[in-house]
Amino acid sequence: MLKRYRVGRAWLAGAASVAILAACLGGGGETPATQVFKGGHVVTMDAQRTVAQAVAVRGGKIIAVGSDADMARYIDSQTEVIDLQGKTLLPGFIDAHIHPVLGATRLGQCSMDGETLAAAEIVTRLQACLAADPGAAGEWFEAVNVNPAGLVMTSADLDQVSTTRPMFVAGIDGHTAWANSLALQMVGVMAATPDPVGGVIVRDAQGQPTGALVDAAQGLVSSAIPEIPLAQHVVKSRQALDLARSKGLTSVQDAWASERAMDVYDALEKDGTLKMRVRANLMADVADDEAQYARLKEQRARFAQHKLVKADGVKVFSDGVIEYPTQTAAMLTPYLDTNGQPTTNYGGRYFEQDVMERYLTRLDKEGFRVNVHSIGNFTTRTVLDAFEKVRVANGNQAIAHQISHLEIIHPDDIPRFAPANVLANLQMFWALPDVYTLDALKPFIDPQAHRYIYPAGSLKAAGATIVGGSDWPVDSMPGEPMLNTPLRAIYMGVTRTNPIPDEHFGEVLYAEERVDRDTMIAAYTIHGAKALGMDKEVGSIEVGKYADFVIFDEDVTQVDINRLMFDVEVAATVLGGEYVYQRSTAATGASLRNRMSQPGNGGKDSNKGWHVVRSHAFCGPDHHHGEQLH
Repeated sequence: MLKRYRVGRAWLAGAASVAILAACLGGGGETPATQVFKGGHVVTMDAQRTVAQAVAVRGGKIIAVGSDADMARYIDSQTEVIDLQGKTLLPGFIDAHIHPVLGATRLGQCSMDGETLAAAEIVTRLQACLAADPGAAGEWFEAVNVNPAGLVMTSADLDQVSTTRPMFVAGIDGHTAWANSLALQMVGVMAATPDPVGGVIVRDAQGQPTGALVDAAQGLVSSAIPEIPLAQHVVKSRQALDLARSKGLTSVQDAWASERAMDVYDALEKDGTLKMRVRANLMADVADDEAQYARLKEQRARFAQHKLVKADGVKVFSDGVIEYPTQTAAMLTPYLDTNGQPTTNYGGRYFEQDVMERYLTRLDKEGFRVNVHSIGNFTTRTVLDAFEKVRVANGNQAIAHQISHLEIIHPDDIPRFAPANVLANLQMFWALPDVYTLDALKPFIDPQAHRYIYPAGSLKAAGATIVGGSDWPVDSMPGEPMLNTPLRAIYMGVTRTNPIPDEHFGEVLYAEERVDRDTMIAAYTIHGAKALGMDKEVGSIEVGKYADFVIFDEDVTQVDINRLMFDVEVAATVLGGEYVYQRSTAATGASLRNRMSQPGNGGKDSNKGWHVVRSHAFCGPDHHHGEQLH
């Protein structure tokens, strides 16, 4: 526990503390601090990577950083002094790609936990869920977190679960879903139904829908599911944000914010329970359309006066996902078939280049930060083309735009990020050898392309700014609803090694693409702040910035890197000087290392193949909102 007390009050921690602090009173004539954090290892993450002992805070902002002795002038009888007792204080972590409100709807739902399951096993689990919550005929039944890699499942499989309730089963990647026959019939998806823009209705040899839906096609069914009440969504989102705070997060970029999501944030801020800085990337299509520009500006204006929430970003999609059998990420070379031969499939192209260029130019001119989803090397190249034209057209380098995921980049395009001031928004927790990066990918794409999978080392060497995000709720496991944390992503970026007891245990995914620990910590602090357009406010411990901190019992900049993956936990999270999370002094339960070794969780004694990575780029429709993904 941290020692917390006020000078001259009952919180004093003994005569020695009284003597030390009495000497500090009244010196220097400075306006007193409301709080002083002292006796710690303060990793500031400023440009010089200064390390200090103490921080003084007033009005939720930092007023001094230095030694314990330096803080004497800021302490009076009303100052709360927090003795860190040698703990490490870092800037609060920033997740620059997450879906808190959308992901909140998955909490408590029937879940497959991302495990590698055959269709028959999924049917058995769904039957158990349905038995526990039978519902009424005609009532929608939903399940989530199905691992889609290599999975072939049809409406006929789901009909074994129920023919009286419409079913919608969502893949953990957000790009893939399945519906039973009743659901397809209710929404009118049939052989004659055309594929929506940006999506695919998977069909059999006779052209009949199989029940599998990819990308925007999910919305054909999900939009028919009744929206949960706003009050219930607020409660679930509060739970999701509690999880985020327990991982050390103080700021997030909601990377696909619907109008419902913005209503939830508004409600949470108004009732005082948000306790998170939020920058929203508003849902949008790639469409050079005045009505859309007006809608985006209206949403931005709505939150202009909010203290914690701003709606100053836009998110668009340029392609899908890359794993077999979905293969909708846009590639420069065609996908390969199961015999290693080229197919005619180059993946999805979810925009027209001239429209994208006009669209991004207008958004930049209007002052929006733009976040573009791109998995394949074709779309990354063309999106960089568009951003370069934006810089020429507007002459504006003030706004740092970003491309998210960047699973495969052509080496010729890696040096283009820094000159265009385009941030590389990477989910480095996925940069390990596993079913997604190897089994469901490597045999199906050009081997030379695979070499540049999550090429963080090459991006860093070329001067690109790397920012970190989780894409939660993509990753989960039993007992770990928020598996992809900043600490675990730091581990993966540094090692690119599979620590999971599965078939790829101990393997390395291109060691030359590793980055150092400072780069990864920066990705979740000062560089993450840049992605949110908040690097003048948060991201480092410097005078004038908000007092947003994450506290650890040990020095995460030096501790054995393997412990970041398995053992190190957040001791406390502080937002604007307020403790918004404190780890219980009670036992915290089994470590991740122990949980993963339990039967059924994919450990060595398990007969199931549990994998860390779930898939890439959660970006499916908010099926309680009714909008479609493009």
